[in-house]
Amino acid sequence: MTRFGRVLKLDFTEGLKPMMWGALCMLLLYLFFFWFAWNIGFHSFEPKNQIVDPVCESVGAFSMIAMYIYFLITACTLYRGEQKKQQRIAWLMLPASNLEKFTSRWIYMLVFSIVGGLLPFFVADLVHMGYLGMIGFPVKDATSYFFNFFPHVREPYETLSDVIGLYFCYVAIHSFFLLGGVFFKKFHFIVTSAVFVIGFITISVTANTLGYRNIPTPECIWDDIIAIVFAACLITLFTWLAYRLFCRWQVITHKFANV
Repeated sequence: MTRFGRVLKLDFTEGLKPMMWGALCMLLLYLFFFWFAWNIGFHSFEPKNQIVDPVCESVGAFSMIAMYIYFLITACTLYRGEQKKQQRIAWLMLPASNLEKFTSRWIYMLVFSIVGGLLPFFVADLVHMGYLGMIGFPVKDATSYFFNFFPHVREPYETLSDVIGLYFCYVAIHSFFLLGGVFFKKFHFIVTSAVFVIGFITISVTANTLGYRNIPTPECIWDDIIAIVFAACLITLFTWLAYRLFCRWQVITHKFANV
């Protein structure tokens, strides 16, 4: 096995328990969404079996939001264990290059997000479908509604460039939270979220002040191209900064930041 393979194996071996706990918590959250939707809407529908579609649709929407927040939390807390001195020393002394360690942990983050955030929804949906069958209601899945909330082309409302731009923006936000997880030592998600909100407001106000939306463009697609290029630059910048900061980690750092 190569050195990178050993580092990857170490990450998954040590991170298996947190991954399983994360998946269990998300499963309980998705089941809570189903329970909450049933209790809120049950008395509003006659006949009662008409509630199934609204429940599945609302749960699909809320679950999509919860899953993305889970992705951000996963990215932001990726190096939470290494904030303790002993674990940081062991991590820094690991016989592997910084690139191998950073890439290994990034792959672990991707698997962690899918196993903990996406797969539990399918399990919760199967449990809900079993419940519908037991009470004699029409058996319908929420998964179709869940995937319908993924950005995709909805003519004439969205074009392919719109969808690509949205995905690039989502990845840019995710990479920013990864940077926050590498930079901050405590309260990773809360502090990074606060910085993100302040930065987003600042950029929005600046863009409106400069009159960006008042600039005439020949076609609307140029707005999408600008957004895609800008998001791609942010993804590259945030990922590069996260890696460079990771390479500069020391045993003794500031109380609140890894500098």
